[in-house]
Amino acid sequence: MNSSENTTIQYLHILYQSTFLPLQYYQGKECLFRLPFHEIPFSFADFSGAPQFSSNDHMHYAITNEFLYYGCVHNPDTDETIIAGPISTTRIRQDSLPRILMEWSVSPTHKDDVWNYFQITPTFSHEQFLNLLSLINITLNHEILNPTTYFTDTSASLLNRIGEKHSASLYQAKEEEIFHNTYQFERELYHYVEEGNLEALKRLLSYDRNFSSGTIGETSLRQEKNIAISSITQLTRHSITGGLDIETAYQLSDTYIQESEKSTSIDQVKRLTYTALIDFTNRVAANKIPQGMSPDIFACMQFISTHTNQSISVSDVADAIGRSPSYVSKKFKKELGFNLNEFIMRRKLEEAKSLLAFTDKSLSEISEYLCFSSQSYFQNVFKKKYHVTPYEYRKSTQ
Repeated sequence: MNSSENTTIQYLHILYQSTFLPLQYYQGKECLFRLPFHEIPFSFADFSGAPQFSSNDHMHYAITNEFLYYGCVHNPDTDETIIAGPISTTRIRQDSLPRILMEWSVSPTHKDDVWNYFQITPTFSHEQFLNLLSLINITLNHEILNPTTYFTDTSASLLNRIGEKHSASLYQAKEEEIFHNTYQFERELYHYVEEGNLEALKRLLSYDRNFSSGTIGETSLRQEKNIAISSITQLTRHSITGGLDIETAYQLSDTYIQESEKSTSIDQVKRLTYTALIDFTNRVAANKIPQGMSPDIFACMQFISTHTNQSISVSDVADAIGRSPSYVSKKFKKELGFNLNEFIMRRKLEEAKSLLAFTDKSLSEISEYLCFSSQSYFQNVFKKKYHVTPYEYRKSTQ
C-alpha cells in the first residue's frame, strides 16, 4: 500500500468518525478498506444496480427501489473508488427488512446483521448525502464540484428525451381521452385550507370524483407516494398563506412526508394524505390571520409562534421586528382586537395542549419548557382557558 492510499484511508477514518457514513475503498476490484469494520452484509460488486462509470465520471449516486441511497466517487486515472452507503433518509423499520434483503440478494440468515447495520447508521438527507460525496471527491480527485449543478443533467440529450416522452404521452392521452382534470378541484381544496374552513373541506372530500392525475411513479405505490408528497408540499405553502407559522408548517410537512415514505400500502398513503389535509386545515383555523393583516403584525405572530419555549415580552417582539414596544402594542390591538400578551399566552397554551396529547412529558416539564412562572400558575391559566385541568385534558385525548 503506497503513501497516497494510506492518506486516503486516514481521511476516510476521520470522515467516518465525524459522520458514521458507511465507506468502502477500492483499488480496482480489490477492497482495501471498509467502515464500519464488521462485515457489511451488502455486496456492491454484485448488486445489479451498481453504477457503470465512463472515463469522465467522477461522482455517481443511485436510489434503489427500497429508497436506499448509495454513491460512488471514482478516479479514472488511478482506478480508485470510494463507495458510500447504503443509507436511508428515514429510519428503517423491521417490516421493510425482507424487501431490502431481496433487493440486495442478501440471505435471510443475515437479517440481524442488516438490522444492526441500519441501527448504527444515521439517516442523511438527500442534500447531506450529495454534499458528502462532493467532499470525498475533493480528496480523491483534488477538485471541488458543486453537487447541485453536477447532479443536474441539463444536457441536450436529456431535453430531447423529455420532449420525446412528453409528445408520446400527450398523443396517447388524446387518443384515449385521458386528461389531467384536477385543477379546479385543487383550487377549491386549497382555498378551504387557506381559510381554515374544515367543514367545507370535508364536504368537498366526501364527493366521488373520477380524477386522472397523470403517471408520476413507476409503481402504483410510488405513484400514490409522489401524489402525497406533492399534496403535502402544496398544503404547507397554502397553510402558511392562511396564517400557520412557518416553522410549524415545515416541521409538519417533514413529518408527513417521512411517514408517507415509510408506508407500505396505497391505503396507508391515502389515509395519511387525508389526515394531513384535516390537520393542516385545523391548525390554520386555530391560527387564522384576518385578511389585510400588516407585514409587521404577521412578523410578530411568526416570532411568537417560534419562541413559545422562551419568556417573551412585548419588548422582545418589538426588537425582533425592529419596532418600538408602544407601536407594536397599539398596532396589534388595533388589527386583531386583543393585546399582544394575550396572544403570547394563547400560543403557549396551544403548544401545551399538543405536548399533553402527544408526549409523555410531565406537567412540571411542560410548565418549565413553556416558561411559566410555576406549575400551579400553568395549571390555573390552562383551566381558565379550556375549562379542564391539564391532567383532565391529557386523559381525554388518550
